[in-house]
Amino acid sequence: MKQKGLLAMCILMVGAALTGCTSAGQPAATPQTAEKATVEPTREEHTAEPEQSEKLTLMVNDEEIGEGALRERHMVLLPLMKTGEALGYEAKEETLEEETQKKRTITLSKTDSRITVSWIVADNTARQITWQKDGLLIPVDTELTTFDGVVYVPAAFFEEAVDAQVTEKQDSVIVRLPEPKDTPEMQEETK
Repeated sequence: MKQKGLLAMCILMVGAALTGCTSAGQPAATPQTAEKATVEPTREEHTAEPEQSEKLTLMVNDEEIGEGALRERHMVLLPLMKTGEALGYEAKEETLEEETQKKRTITLSKTDSRITVSWIVADNTARQITWQKDGLLIPVDTELTTFDGVVYVPAAFFEEAVDAQVTEKQDSVIVRLPEPKDTPEMQEETK
């Protein structure tokens, strides 16, 4: 008789565990609900001022850029399109919308060079960020933020993609393209 009672109690406990009920009357956390509670977005597209960000004056080739730069979490961020245009690139933006997400692409073009930044936005989170120059990946942190509709990227992006020199001085950031190097004259071969 004790074995039947023990078996019945075990069956009730298993049934309660499978339905999510506990002795306190509250549903128990399942692995799926526990996972949802701990998942955090990888990177948000901000529509308001980013937390702990500081506006900096931005000078590109001795011209002040209206949007300015941002310093966020010890990283300098530059407005992608305006900085690219000031460096002589033509900037185009494209957005493809699907049911639950958008794919955004910004392309900077100049003579025979093409730089592309693309990412997917879903639930106000940017993910799958890729940086390419002429089809090759650019090795920089995949950080970007959007503030008042302007896309900001790390200063290191311009250093890697176009060999720009980025210098930070007090409350300003200076971006310059390197001076073109003179090509040495060809030497005649001596035999």
